[in-house]
Amino acid sequence: MAEEKTNAAIGRFKTFLRNHPEIVAYVHKNDIKWRDVFDDWVIFGESHEVWEKYGLKEKPSEDDDEKSHPAFSFHKVLKVVDNIDTKQWQERLETISGAITGIQSFIGQFRQNSDQDPQNSTNNQEQPNQTEHPSAPAQNPFFFRRD
Repeated sequence: MAEEKTNAAIGRFKTFLRNHPEIVAYVHKNDIKWRDVFDDWVIFGESHEVWEKYGLKEKPSEDDDEKSHPAFSFHKVLKVVDNIDTKQWQERLETISGAITGIQSFIGQFRQNSDQDPQNSTNNQEQPNQTEHPSAPAQNPFFFRRD
């Protein structure tokens, strides 16, 4: 399902690029990565001023109301927030969270090993810790949960 949404988003992005060939020319000329352009499109949408840096001219049909506002306005912030794909950002944050959790548990294992005496470390490795819950899964530093 997520793959279908991603493919649909890529299709809309390609349509956007077909309608604005000056962006394609700018990206090729300046060796910009398409992933960066796609991320800008996902975050800011098609009508954001970020496209001016890619050579897209602002359409004269824009509301003159927006031009009269200061450079930073609450209206612009709300417009950007409305264009954010929350599902995609949630998936990215979950991936990062899983990676951080794995790194933390990996570092925690090193801390446990360094806190023990070298004489006791062999005895502790042979006998499992009795304080752990018997049905608790073994901690794997490379365990990443997939939703």
